Amino acid sequence: MRLTFSTNNYLNSVLCDEQGQQLYTISTSGLLNSKTTVIRHDQRRGDNIILGVITWRTYRDTTIWFEATGSEVAAQSLLPSRLFSSSRAFTAPDGKTYEWNIWKTNCVLEVQGTNLQLVKYHRRNVGIMSPSHPPYLEISPSVYHILDFVLITFIYVERMSRRREAGARA
Repeated sequence: MRLTFSTNNYLNSVLCDEQGQQLYTISTSGLLNSKTTVIRHDQRRGDNIILGVITWRTYRDTTIWFEATGSEVAAQSLLPSRLFSSSRAFTAPDGKTYEWNIWKTNCVLEVQGTNLQLVKYHRRNVGIMSPSHPPYLEISPSVYHILDFVLITFIYVERMSRRREAGARA
């Protein structure tokens, strides 16, 4: 499956499938303590479900609230950083441990300890050396059952990736 972002801003975008059907909306508001809300559009029932809210904090831990569990967790405890590693591992609701590998230009989700790519983020390409395309997530069917969870964790690690990239340029 390919989920395409409507804008280059992954924090404020609508995600559509290959048929152009809107599946998710990601919206971010605020400055210092901004909140990113992830909404799933249920086309069959015709309603919208808030899946999670990431509260980005400047001076305290960022938190993630999951609708499925009704709980809020510190992002650092859910996706801890490791010494000398750019990856973030987490245990998903299916009990498996997955790992976001934060590369220079994209994030890739794998089952921990393997090189099997389950999700890969492709940033926008303006089409100089290869065909142009908007940003999108390339998603393996093997993670459809935890896609909501994967999307929320992706938003967090992509922000970490962009911050690291900005720091390297400074």
